[in-house]
Amino acid sequence: MKFFTQAKRYDDVSTLSDEDLICYCLEVDKGTIVQAIRNGAVTLKAIKEATTACTGNECAEKNPNKRCCSKEIKQLIQLEAENV
Repeated sequence: MKFFTQAKRYDDVSTLSDEDLICYCLEVDKGTIVQAIRNGAVTLKAIKEATTACTGNECAEKNPNKRCCSKEIKQLIQLEAENV
């Protein structure tokens, strides 16, 4: 019997593991960002200060979505707010 897992979608953070990168420019993973949120960094600015995520400038080259990771960080903030 085959079991199918949900495929990773780099634009949907719910499909990513804690080890998957969110910020490819500075190699910041999902787990690091989630921990920062749980520690009180609940805005994009606070996440940038706490983790350096979303402060690089090679998004188009390194990110599979070919753009800045701010959308994914905002998704994580929203998901964590819903889990409180």
